[in-house]
Amino acid sequence: MGIENMRRWPMYIVFAVCILLLLSLFNSWSAENVLRNRVSEISIQLQECSKQQTTCMEESLTLLEQRDSYLTKVNELDKQKSKLTDDIEGFKTKLTKSEGQVNHTKVDVELCKTELQSLKNLQVSKTAIVETLRLEKDTLTTQLAERKQKIDELEKEIERLKIALTTKSAANSSVASKVTPAAQPPKISPALSAHNPINEPVLENNDAKEEIEDTNALNDGNEFDPQLQ
Repeated sequence: MGIENMRRWPMYIVFAVCILLLLSLFNSWSAENVLRNRVSEISIQLQECSKQQTTCMEESLTLLEQRDSYLTKVNELDKQKSKLTDDIEGFKTKLTKSEGQVNHTKVDVELCKTELQSLKNLQVSKTAIVETLRLEKDTLTTQLAERKQKIDELEKEIERLKIALTTKSAANSSVASKVTPAAQPPKISPALSAHNPINEPVLENNDAKEEIEDTNALNDGNEFDPQLQ
């Protein structure tokens, strides 16, 4: 029926319909080619997207592993930080103790310096005292030698006087034997003779008496400290 109906149409309408059909066919073929190209492009993009997705998944897994490792490192760093904090507190405590010991040591050093200076001063004073004692010893030794020499001279003088007195006594006794009884000197009472004995030598010079007294003093001076001799 359709063909028969078409036969009834005018020829230009038939040609127009044919042209439209051809155009629609051409358009459909062009659209099909476009769609095929589009589909091929989309399939390529899908493949690329799948590859990118796979890559993203791999990267996400890698990032997850890195995140886990970073978290582990962070935890380790936190532990090290707490440990270092404890160590710092311990070091601060030790530093405080060390500063106290240093201050105590400084005080001890100052005390030692003071004692050392005192010992130096004492040593200087001791040296000065020893030097003074040495000089005094030398002086006393010189004086003792002089006194001994003087004592020797006095002993010689005493011996000489004893000899002179002995000679004089012998001469007086010989003269008294020749004198008559009337010419003898009057007797002196024992009390007076005790204070002024006849045979006692009379020293005409007071210097001799002083020398004898010096002799006695020197005899007492022999009791000097042996350390000074």
